[in-house]
Amino acid sequence: MNRAVLYTSIFPILLIAVSSNLDNIGVGTSYGVRKINIPIASNLLIAVVTATGTFLSIILGQTVCLFISRGTAGLLGGGIIVVAGLWVVFQERFMHGVREPSQAEPILKARCSRYGLRHIVQILDNPIVADWDFSGHIDLREALALAFALTINNIPNGVGAGTLGLNAYAMTAAVFVVSIITIWLGIYFGKLGVRWMGRFTGVLGGVLLICVGFYEIFF
Repeated sequence: MNRAVLYTSIFPILLIAVSSNLDNIGVGTSYGVRKINIPIASNLLIAVVTATGTFLSIILGQTVCLFISRGTAGLLGGGIIVVAGLWVVFQERFMHGVREPSQAEPILKARCSRYGLRHIVQILDNPIVADWDFSGHIDLREALALAFALTINNIPNGVGAGTLGLNAYAMTAAVFVVSIITIWLGIYFGKLGVRWMGRFTGVLGGVLLICVGFYEIFF
């Protein structure tokens, strides 16, 4: 992709990277409220895994573009991102209630499973499950499971970005950097006791995705 095209793609790249990682603020807030720390190494691992998943999903989207026209690719990519945004808003409004610590702990003790898809699904529903040993910090093994859970949410955005023809390397780099920042921001807000931040940022991320999708479809 030439330099001019890359520059004109910076706006959607940054918006998609930010909106895809706003969930991280919700995760970090949950941990900050409960005094659960994410060390630098664990945060870097989360960023590497989510960025890698984003890169692979972008490549998938670009591959799809080889078999359809440019106009169709724009409509498809924008449509995927709009649907992903609507799904995020639906989840945040109707499926992911914010649990207080007193409500979360009994659920964790009864349901927490260390390995496999079930564990990742539990993390998607309640990020506190990632700290399966209740140590108060997320080690590398726990960070890996958390990273896979966060990556699942990023896959549709990556496919949509790839279908739109956005630069895979720039998008991956943006996701990597924003992932690190949003995790730490979430923990900071959580330690300040800003409990509503997780719900607010989740909905905001979905709305941003919807806006980006419609922008790409109509402009």
